[in-house]
Amino acid sequence: MNRFIIIFFLLLSSNILASDNGQLRIGEWQTHFAYNRSNQVISTPNQILGATSLGLIVIEKSDFSVNTLNRVNGLSDYGISALYYYAERNLIIVGYENGNIDIIANNKVININDLRLKVMDGNKAINHFIADGNRLYCATNFGILVINLNRYEIESTYYIGDNASNLQVNQIAIDQEYLYAATSEGVRRARLNAPDIHIYTSWEVYSSSSVMYSAIANHAGRIFAARGNKGETVSIEYIENNQTHTLSSASNFQNIKSIPNGLLVINSSNIRLYNNELQSTLNISELTLGGSQITPQFRDAVIGGTNEIWISDNNNGLVARPLNEAVWSNYLPQGPLTNRAHRIKMAAENLWVVPGGLTAFWNNANIPASASVLNSSGWIHLTSGNTPTFNNSRDLVTITPNPRNPKNVFLSSWGSGIFEVDDENNKPFVKNWFFTPENGLVSVIPGSRFVRIAAASFDRNNVLWISNSEVENGLVAYFPETESWMRYSYETLSINQGMAPMIATSWGHKWLSVFRGRSRGIFVWDDNNTPLNQSDDRYRGAIHPSAENDRRNAGQLLLWDQNGEVITDLIFDMAEDQNGHIWLGTDKGVVVQYQPFSIFNIERPVFTRILVPRRDGTNNADFLLGDKIVSVIKVDGGNRKWLGTQGSGVYLVSPDGSRQIHAFNTTNSPLPSDYINDITINEKTGEVFIATGEGIVSFRGTATGGSSNFSNIYAFPNPVRPEFTGDITITGLMARSNVKITDVSGKLVFETVSVGGQAFWDGRNLWGEPVKSGIYLIFVASEDGSQSGVTKVAIIR
Repeated sequence: MNRFIIIFFLLLSSNILASDNGQLRIGEWQTHFAYNRSNQVISTPNQILGATSLGLIVIEKSDFSVNTLNRVNGLSDYGISALYYYAERNLIIVGYENGNIDIIANNKVININDLRLKVMDGNKAINHFIADGNRLYCATNFGILVINLNRYEIESTYYIGDNASNLQVNQIAIDQEYLYAATSEGVRRARLNAPDIHIYTSWEVYSSSSVMYSAIANHAGRIFAARGNKGETVSIEYIENNQTHTLSSASNFQNIKSIPNGLLVINSSNIRLYNNELQSTLNISELTLGGSQITPQFRDAVIGGTNEIWISDNNNGLVARPLNEAVWSNYLPQGPLTNRAHRIKMAAENLWVVPGGLTAFWNNANIPASASVLNSSGWIHLTSGNTPTFNNSRDLVTITPNPRNPKNVFLSSWGSGIFEVDDENNKPFVKNWFFTPENGLVSVIPGSRFVRIAAASFDRNNVLWISNSEVENGLVAYFPETESWMRYSYETLSINQGMAPMIATSWGHKWLSVFRGRSRGIFVWDDNNTPLNQSDDRYRGAIHPSAENDRRNAGQLLLWDQNGEVITDLIFDMAEDQNGHIWLGTDKGVVVQYQPFSIFNIERPVFTRILVPRRDGTNNADFLLGDKIVSVIKVDGGNRKWLGTQGSGVYLVSPDGSRQIHAFNTTNSPLPSDYINDITINEKTGEVFIATGEGIVSFRGTATGGSSNFSNIYAFPNPVRPEFTGDITITGLMARSNVKITDVSGKLVFETVSVGGQAFWDGRNLWGEPVKSGIYLIFVASEDGSQSGVTKVAIIR
């Protein structure tokens, strides 16, 4: 039975940072995607739409404004693989890699998800659409799916391979008599009115050979087909008078498309338009944007209603120009440079993103150095084009803001040292590049500039500690006030690879995960508050003191459980919570050290795996996240823990980890991937940013950082108007504030305790009834009662 969901179709403007004025309400999601990798484009009477994997670029023809449509604001899924406009019924049709189908009709999105839900082997991707009357034909990797457009349900499936076998159908074409399919075994066709069209015997091989045909189109009474694989060199053929003719060959082929102006043949670097006499009337092989010649990556094209050509480009989103001019315009929603988000970080209320990466064996992913910054003005990009020091640099992998000056940010790279970035008037620029022994950093390959840094952290004395992997002395300190450097020669850290992550605790100790090498596991050191004097330092790590000669080794340190057994030696992330406990993300879920300040005083400190009661009436309990790989741990303003995993999405748990508050994954949220690379939190607004290899999304959480007093307390929205739905937010609070709300007569209507620096009221009284119109007083007090404050909110019913 077909199931469909109708969702109101809203076009929202490109993303900006959410602020306290309620742009993003509690519990709402926002996307922060790059839309540059456009692969298909269509024209409707009012819009130009370009498809990317994560959503649609929507250009309004009336004013050329740029909007986006994705899973957060209308579409049902990610992974767009087909886009089609059916002019006869004014329908926009979107197909997905997982078999999902959206039909946009009358400003609503109708989702047909039967194929997505069907249990079957093989690829379910929708490759192409074509419609005829009340039928929509969908090309898939197993055959042709037919949808009835009157009932919006699947009507039939044509298995057109020999003996009714699955056959990959890449594109479909139609004329008055036949339905044509470009398949992996030639072009096949069947009569439209054949009563047994759904039976494979009705389909004949139409092409001269039974090889791969990747595209097909009906133009001016001829059927054109591309023999060969998309992305390779193909032959564009057509059959006339039972003879196969060759129109042209096309290298790096992408698509052929029939339009009223002629036949478009699209290659990565070239677009040709042929008239009905098959004469080439337009040849596009260049792309100039912002005065610079760009290497094109054409994927699709269409002629717009005002005689301009619109092109989907795999690097630049949608580009357009009048047919008779050479001036190009770029239509690209604001966003980061790429959806590959390796690390993200909030600094001075700006979101920083770097796309570098490492392989599973800690080799370079060779991602060119770049950074994207989202501030109050929008997105700013640092690339080799505007930042010369990024030339030939690669794999930026960490972002470390200076806590005393958050506009001063250090970007570490796996191979190119460290870049110090300053920000003036929302214009970040590279101030220094550190990569030589004079800077304290040593190359893996002597005489070259191959400095591998995977972790950095400022301590409470504003010293920047850096892990310099695969060299003799693996720790380096940078002193910003004096612009000086010092190397540290702890024997346990000699010649180790993949030293990350690192944190500096509030009491002065530093914790480092050694991911590869003889010292794999945890490493903790104490500089005794004298970082310039190494003689009084002490450390603990995977190597027992008896196995080395460094007298500062204060004892072996492994992740022992209460029975003295080693839990694991793989640590992916670390965080200190508001109680001073150290939380570790490992391949065995979450591990906590509850006495980290005593790490040098206890011979075998116990590390704990949190037991979560099943709450099924038994006394049974399970370890928090079991054996899931926890790659990210972040602590929010309410001391709750956001846990990112490799393959299971994101979890929010209570401060002690015993209770799950949220579990977000690709099936129940807009997350584009269940593999989480990083998480960062805007402490002022509570917005939680989640980075994956497929893009960034954010969630407006309930916890903000607590204030030191109540001088900035206020409630929003204020006034609360009749059309408002959701919770009223009281912000500017101290952590764990007591909140009481009364009417003007002093009658208590609500009370709660803040989560971090925010509290919430649903506008109802203690009995769950909506309160009446009026002014309500909000009294707040600190947890110990030493400080208090008051504000008010007006409610209009």
